[in-house]
Amino acid sequence: MGPTEAIARFLTSTKAEEIPCPVLQSAKQHVVDTLGVALGASKGEIAAILEKVVKARQEGEASLWTGSGRSGAADAAWVNGTLSHALDFDDGGVALTPMHPSAPVLSAVLALAEARDLSGLASLCAYTVGVEVECKLANLVSIKHYEHGWHATAVLGALGSAAACSWLLGLSPGQTRHALGIVSSMAGGVRANFGTMTKPLHTGQAARNGVMAALLAENGFTGNPAVLEASKGVIEVFELGDSLSGEDLTDRLGQPFHLLSPGVSIKRFPTCSATHLCLEAVLELRRCHELPAERIEKVECGLHELDYQVLLRPEGIRAPEQARFSLEFAAATALLNGEVILGHFTESTIQRADVQTLMGKVHLFVPAELRGFESRRNRFGFVKIHLSDGTTISHKATVIRGHPPFLLSDEEIDSKFLGCVTPVLGSERAQRFLERVREIEKLSKAGQLFSPA
Repeated sequence: MGPTEAIARFLTSTKAEEIPCPVLQSAKQHVVDTLGVALGASKGEIAAILEKVVKARQEGEASLWTGSGRSGAADAAWVNGTLSHALDFDDGGVALTPMHPSAPVLSAVLALAEARDLSGLASLCAYTVGVEVECKLANLVSIKHYEHGWHATAVLGALGSAAACSWLLGLSPGQTRHALGIVSSMAGGVRANFGTMTKPLHTGQAARNGVMAALLAENGFTGNPAVLEASKGVIEVFELGDSLSGEDLTDRLGQPFHLLSPGVSIKRFPTCSATHLCLEAVLELRRCHELPAERIEKVECGLHELDYQVLLRPEGIRAPEQARFSLEFAAATALLNGEVILGHFTESTIQRADVQTLMGKVHLFVPAELRGFESRRNRFGFVKIHLSDGTTISHKATVIRGHPPFLLSDEEIDSKFLGCVTPVLGSERAQRFLERVREIEKLSKAGQLFSPA
């Protein structure tokens, strides 16, 4: 049995009532988180451009999370998936191969569920199995996939979205394999677009393509039913590695669900995950020491080789999308403010003289013990600050709050949600929306999430 069949068997044999309640509770945390960061981006520049391209209307299959109206399910998934990753604040860090699992899958599932008048519980279960497929694939994928320049979220996200939508529509094993075949020819996204608006577009594309692949397969459209393992198929073309087998997937899918163990990270900082260990170190140093900017002469940040490669260099950092990939900006912001929040990512803040001056004092390097792929299992962030009186202080961070096993509580996730959504909806509407999302499994129709009441 090949991996394509293994995924199809898992999807068609998994019943809603068989998914453990703790798994669904964890899934709900990520639904809250993803909707929060998506709405947090709904009034930004990316959303404004998307509104010009996808014309909203009063009647339509699914809600646009820009708040502008409705559209067809595929276009809604495209817009909403892009918004979900626009702030780079959505969940991730599921494996040594970096990816963001929830944004493409949830956007696809909720758009399709709304179009078909399916329940909140069905949506939650479909999201859960789609993320399971993504995460188990990510754990088996070779790092060559990422090093070659593919954006794993764009590729694995398309497969996860198609998987989730296939489950939601109740496709047969054969139809599901065709859906995976179809979406494989739609998948793709290159790392060269990191730090631009096109990076979040990758997740929107993955969501849209998942919806389209499942709908096409439902209506008899075909693809290669062994697309992952076929010659010139997904594994070979996207360099997913030799370890990806049907037996491995069969043994791992749902055993246990990845959302339960080891879990999926939820971000505390609205920046690329590659900055987070050093940010933890910077914030600990600032908590323990008086560090006015004028005392700081130099800030050395040691990080893993792969993280170093992902990040942008400080020259030319102008737009918020670029700043999210700048450790220099993140470290300077943390030192100046004692925190890193969404409100810091504006062009005016980036260009402030004190921010630019401190950014120029931040220097990145890769310690010898953080070179090579395997060292990523034991990665850390090391920060040394040189002060004007000649003294130095340093801290080595090995833990990121929000990453397994140091997961955020419901209260912390709700606080993050309200921080993202309140500026958009106001405090009362944001609180009501949060309460509705927290009870998604009780909704007879998933579209009730977005009702104006």
